[in-house]
Amino acid sequence: MPATAEKLEGSRVRLAVEVPPEDLQKEYGRAIQRVGRRVKIPGFRPGKAPRRLVENAAGVGTVMQDLLEAVVPRAYTSALDETGVTPIDQPELDVPELPSLDAPFLFSAEVAIAPTVELGDVDDVSLEVAVDDVTEDEVEAEIEQLRTTQASWEPVERPAVAEDMVQTRIRIVGDGIEPEDPQAYNVLVGNNGFPVGFDGAVTGAVAGDQVSYNAQIPPNDPNEALRGKDVTFEIQIDGVSEQQLPDLDDEFARSVGPFETLEGMRERISGALSERKAHEAQHELEEQAVQALIQRATFEVADVLVDRESEGVIRERTDLLVRRGVPVDTYLAMREQTRDEWEEEARTEALNRIHRSLVLNAYADAHDITAEAEEMRAEIDRVAEYYPQERRNIIRTNLMRDEAGQHVASSVRSRKAIRALVAAVTDGAAPLHDHHHSEPPPELAAAAEPEDDPEAEQA
Repeated sequence: MPATAEKLEGSRVRLAVEVPPEDLQKEYGRAIQRVGRRVKIPGFRPGKAPRRLVENAAGVGTVMQDLLEAVVPRAYTSALDETGVTPIDQPELDVPELPSLDAPFLFSAEVAIAPTVELGDVDDVSLEVAVDDVTEDEVEAEIEQLRTTQASWEPVERPAVAEDMVQTRIRIVGDGIEPEDPQAYNVLVGNNGFPVGFDGAVTGAVAGDQVSYNAQIPPNDPNEALRGKDVTFEIQIDGVSEQQLPDLDDEFARSVGPFETLEGMRERISGALSERKAHEAQHELEEQAVQALIQRATFEVADVLVDRESEGVIRERTDLLVRRGVPVDTYLAMREQTRDEWEEEARTEALNRIHRSLVLNAYADAHDITAEAEEMRAEIDRVAEYYPQERRNIIRTNLMRDEAGQHVASSVRSRKAIRALVAAVTDGAAPLHDHHHSEPPPELAAAAEPEDDPEAEQA
């Protein structure tokens, strides 16, 4: 069955397929038998009636349609083999309605194929390796954060000021709002989610005061019933408390971690900050190198592949919101973002993921970078460390399955390709940080706990 392939834009191919008359005639005889088994012709068992009687009983068009349903898929598959085209989606067929048995039957099929990438030259890219020093102010800010977590709130008999905690009972009144009993809230003055005006209303108030203020609820408020409405906040002040921070001494250091002295805590915090900065700097350096590679590459990616990846991004983001108990519409309202904008954002992320994967695979191929068995075992152990001890054996088993193993190999190759790329654009500078403890990529996390894993559902 002669076939030709014409390359189209957007990582697509059009196949022109020709079926010889002799093949059509043979298939027509088979079609007569198949149709004959489906129609009742007096005096004949199913499939045994002569051709003329079957054509008269079922119609030539019915027999021809049966022929097409058999010939087209077989000819399409044969054309793929003949041309070496590997599709990634179902074809769009252009098939004449009824062929003639005396002439070649021609039809075409347009299909998306695997994306391609042509790497550009990164010899002109030169990135600097640098990590900012940890400052005393940064260390003290971390310590203050720890002090805040250990702080207590003590009642005071004075007017409320900024950073006080006020104990309140609040009722929201407005047209179209169902009347409700006042709700109790502990609210931090100067840092809360209430509409503008709240802090001014409670500042200077003491226990026993009743204050109120008018406000318009923002259109992105999580409470759909209140969005955009003009309301009055009626506030009963039940108490005022101020924050009491623990003394900054050795006893405090021992209370928040494995530290013997305050100075020892400062040293540990400084070291942790330094490691964090190195990790962030290394990640940023790698991202700059990969983006430089992407910007200099030429891609052909079928829309269907971007659509699939976009759906995956949206699914990941939706699942994350579900786990947090936040409806998607509420999340979008809080961000003042439309569904179309959300989907376009996901599509941009999807395209970047595809480009990233393509260039790293191509870079690994170009530099003969492979995933060795020992490296894959180490990668599986690395991923397993992110799970509870009792889950690690099943995680390792899942990741050693055939399809999951391909993801493991891809993860290893990508990381090795990034290391080689960074070395190339930094003139061989040593890494700033080892990403051994970095979180596993999404595809490995999904492979580690597939949806049909019953133990994953119970965990």
